[in-house]
Amino acid sequence: MKVVHTQELPWTDSLNRGPFGQRRKGLGGEKLTCGLWELAPGKRSFPLHAHLVTEEALFVISGRGKVRTPEGLTDIGPGDYVSFPAGGPAHQLLNDGPEPLVYVGMAATIGVDVVEYPDSNKIAGTVGRPPAGKRFMFRAADQVDYLDGEPGT
Repeated sequence: MKVVHTQELPWTDSLNRGPFGQRRKGLGGEKLTCGLWELAPGKRSFPLHAHLVTEEALFVISGRGKVRTPEGLTDIGPGDYVSFPAGGPAHQLLNDGPEPLVYVGMAATIGVDVVEYPDSNKIAGTVGRPPAGKRFMFRAADQVDYLDGEPGT
C-alpha cells in the first residue's frame, strides 16, 4: 500500500508553451498511473490526441472546463468523471473559465502506446516511461513502405 499526501507534494510544470499550460503532482502507479493536474485559465492540456493502446480517465476536483473531441465541446465541472477508451475519439481539455481546473488524471498503461494527433497529423510511438523510455514522433505523411531501403528490394 502507498499513501500519497498530495498537500505535501509540490506542483511541477508539466507543459508550458504557447496555448498549453499546466502543472502536475505525480501520484504514482505502475499499470494504473495517476496524477493531480492543474490546468490554468485560458490554457489547453495537451494537443488533441487519441491513444490506441492506453486508456485514460479524469475526475474533476474543482474549476470548470471543456473536453474537446471531433464531435465538439462538452462542459465539465466538479464531480464529473470522463473516460477515454483506447482507440476512442481524440480528446483535449480546455480551461475557458476564470479559475484553475483541477482534476485527477489516470492512465491504464502497459508500457507501449501509439498516439495520433489529428490537428498536426503526427503519430507517436512510445516504449517505457521517462526518463529511460523512448518516444518516436513523426508526421503521418512521412511513413515509408515496410521494405523501403532494405537491400535487394
